Order: sequence, then C-alpha cells, then structure tokens
Amino acid sequence: MTIYMREDVEFVKPNAKKHPQRSSIQHWQLRDLIACPNSKHEFMYVNQNNVYQYNTEHKQVTPILKDLTFSPTSITTGHGFLAAGGQRSQLMVRQLSSNWCAHTTVGGSINNAMCISQHLGGTRLLICNNDETIKVYSLPGMQRITSVSLPTAVNYAAVSPDGRKMVAVGDSPQVFLFDISASDGYARVATLTASNDAGFSCAWNQSSEKFAVASQDGYVSVWDIRNTGEKIAKLGSKQNPQVKGACRSVKFSPTGSIDLLMYSEHMSYINVVDARTFNERQTVRVAPSSSDQHISGITFSPDSKNIFVGMESNVWEFEVDTMNRRCFPEGSII
Repeated sequence: MTIYMREDVEFVKPNAKKHPQRSSIQHWQLRDLIACPNSKHEFMYVNQNNVYQYNTEHKQVTPILKDLTFSPTSITTGHGFLAAGGQRSQLMVRQLSSNWCAHTTVGGSINNAMCISQHLGGTRLLICNNDETIKVYSLPGMQRITSVSLPTAVNYAAVSPDGRKMVAVGDSPQVFLFDISASDGYARVATLTASNDAGFSCAWNQSSEKFAVASQDGYVSVWDIRNTGEKIAKLGSKQNPQVKGACRSVKFSPTGSIDLLMYSEHMSYINVVDARTFNERQTVRVAPSSSDQHISGITFSPDSKNIFVGMESNVWEFEVDTMNRRCFPEGSII
C-alpha cells in the first residue's frame, strides 16, 4: 500500500480566527476536549473543572457544567447530550435542551473517552475505561445495559452513524471491530492491527463505510468496512517519530460532500486529508513558529464548514474551502 501524497493543497483557508478561550488538558495522552454539537457559531471546551460554551458571533461564554467535583479528562456530545468523564471513573451527563443532569461514578479507573449513539430509537452512552471495559448505559435513564470486555485498557470507541458497527482502540496496537445487534449485543467480528503502539482515537465517516484510528507512534490507519483485510491508507504525522508527533485525535467531516479527514498531533500541528483518495494532505501549524504548544482537541462544525482547534491559551477557528471540496475533477467517480 503505497500512496503518493500531494502536500500543496489548501483544504482550510489561512487567516484563522483566534478565540481567547483557554482549554485545559488533564491527562497528557487524552486530547478530545472540544466539541461543536449544534452550530458552527458555538463550541464547547473544558477549562479546569468546568465545561463552557462559547458563541463566536456574540463573544459570549456560557457555563454548561460548572464547578464539577473533578476536572474532565474527556468529553463528548451527541443526540442532545453532553458527557464528561474523570480520572477516578467520575461521570457527569447533561441534557442540553433541559436542566436534567446525572452525576455518578461508573467503577474502574480513568474514563478515557465516551461515545453517545442511537440504538433502535433510543440513546446510549458508551464509556471507555482503563479497567479494560466499555460500559454501556441508556440515556437519559442511566441504566447499565451491558459491559463489553477487551484485552487491554480501552482508550476510545466510536459507533458508526448507521448504528450497526463499533470500533474500539486501547493500550495496544490492536483495533477491535464489533457488530451491534438488534438486541443488546456487541459482537467482536474482527481484530486488526493499526501500527506499533497504542491507539488513542477512532472515527467513522458519515456513510459508515470507512473508519480511522489514530496511534501514539504518529500514524493514522484507515480501513473500508467492505474489505478490512487491507488498510486503504496509512498516514504519518509531520513530527513522526518524535513523541510530539503522536496522533491524538482523528475526525471525519460529518457531511458527505466535504469528505475530509482531520487528525491532530500531540503538539503544534493538525493535518487535513482528502477522504476520497487519501493522497492529498494539508498540514497546518497551529502553534507559533518559535515554540511548540499542546493541542487539547479538534472538531468539525456540524455542517463541516469550520474546524476548531483547542489550545491551552486559545481556540483557533479555520474556515473549510467548501467550494473547492464540492468541485470534483473531470472524470472523478463519486
């Protein structure tokens, strides 16, 4: 699998907007602390023991979870809910359209990541824990549905948009692929190998056909669900193999016509890749040229027109060149 990578492309426009919101990192490897669930004009981020929402038009900060008893190591949003997890299995869930909240501990160790998904008309919260399990709860009922056991600490899980598959990664190079049955079952159907180190993030594209895994050794691996026998891409980081080139977070654009894959490095750089061919990439330095800076998270807006990059001192907002992404070369098959 050899892909010639063209680098002289511009998927996101220069001159990013700088929002003076500080996002704080609680765990040196967990970097998924910013979200944009509802509008391209609003993003959520972790600051110490709070989760805030920032409106980019009105420059207004709104507390969503304030004065928590823990500082979140992970957050996620989806289907009208926000969840925040802590170092000692703490969990806080809020329904964004109401004041409903639930605060509990789920057992085990660090809640490394969470995923909110739909299942047969209901909503589920999946919690990835260092105790080698993914704990599955109903929302908003917070009833424990099942627990999925894996042979390693679980760092991240993602459910496909069609609700039929799940991929999970942890403190090994293995990638665990599951079928989600009409009942409550999560059946492991394949175990793949990403690279040579732990996986810290995974994501599905909007058609539920491709999934990507970000690994600590500085690679993002991509598979097509229709043939998992061979990767369709293996993408390196700018700073690989240095520790600061570890791939910490990976996201596909949520709308189909944009077809981008974005991944962040441990420090200073994000990469934006053509998710149709995987042979064009734009690497963007989000830290000053004079110093390296930690990245706390990355997210697309729901319409894929903007991306937000969390830093410890500010949040960057980049505009996606959507016109360019909707223009296909002559002869392209889409």
